[in-house]
Amino acid sequence: MAEGVDVPGRYRYEWALFSDWCAAADLAALPASPLTVAMFLAENPAGDAAQRRRVAVVNRVHTLAGHPAPGTVTSIRLQLDRARADRATVLRGRAAPIIAALPVAGWPSGMFGRRDAVILGLHAAGLRAVDISRLDRRDITVVGDGVRIGGRHQLHLHPDQGGGGEAIIDYAAVWRRWAQVLRVVQEHPSTRVLEQHLRAGKLPDPDPDPDPDPDPDPDPDPDDDGPGGSGPVVVPIDRWGAVPLPPGAMTPAAITSVVTSHLVGTPARHRPLPARPGPRRLSAEPSEVPGGDDTAALSDTYAAGVAARSAAHIALADVGDVLDEVEGRAEELLRRTLDLLDDL
Repeated sequence: MAEGVDVPGRYRYEWALFSDWCAAADLAALPASPLTVAMFLAENPAGDAAQRRRVAVVNRVHTLAGHPAPGTVTSIRLQLDRARADRATVLRGRAAPIIAALPVAGWPSGMFGRRDAVILGLHAAGLRAVDISRLDRRDITVVGDGVRIGGRHQLHLHPDQGGGGEAIIDYAAVWRRWAQVLRVVQEHPSTRVLEQHLRAGKLPDPDPDPDPDPDPDPDPDPDDDGPGGSGPVVVPIDRWGAVPLPPGAMTPAAITSVVTSHLVGTPARHRPLPARPGPRRLSAEPSEVPGGDDTAALSDTYAAGVAARSAAHIALADVGDVLDEVEGRAEELLRRTLDLLDDL
């Protein structure tokens, strides 16, 4: 039995099975890691209902002992929900050619293409829109030819192999291309530097370390930004290629809209923007200093601006509720769209 925990009688059989297996494998049963639970399920096959009960018991005992439930991570949920895992497999096949066709250069199309490729890849891996919105850059690590998503997901994504052996989705390349954009945005708030790089089709590598840690810490220090920095994985982009400062995460509704538009073949069109003119020479003539009348006008303008901001805050007080409703409808639309595509 779990030391220091009174396991309810109705849970004792499943818990004994798990703890005995952990003892034989020389692994800790309490607390257990998500990887331990995944290995236990893989080496002790059973029906879906039996496996779900085993994970529920392991989670319950951990909760009673004051530990995080290891069976709530996305990787375990995919093991227990075969229908969801099957949908993700089908979705990867549909998303792969879309990702391959997205632009990685050009302004601002290359920026949108790199971001949308990450969104489609994460969604095809089984993450929901709300999960993608909450992801932090520290959760994603390139390991070899694949990508590891830590945190509450614990997923290892490797290049899918088609019948001919060709890679369908190169998760490492998809993430590296977008991480390059995030690094430039972090270091240069103005879009001018990013525009120059994307027009040339080459960006600096965000991770200069040639020997990345093959076994990254599953629970990184929240105060440690790491080499890639901290921040949301996917960010909103306006038509000019600018992102919010400081960068904020895309909403689940916006992520759902991106996924749906690509799957149904109607993605947003991003017109190329003309190149910026070169910097003009400054005039040698000194500029005039504003007089007293202009100073008074500045004071009036500031007061008017404060009043306008206050009025806008009152007028937009219910925007959050409206966006929540739109988000719910968008999630339902995506679910129905995927169901229709599955029936084709």
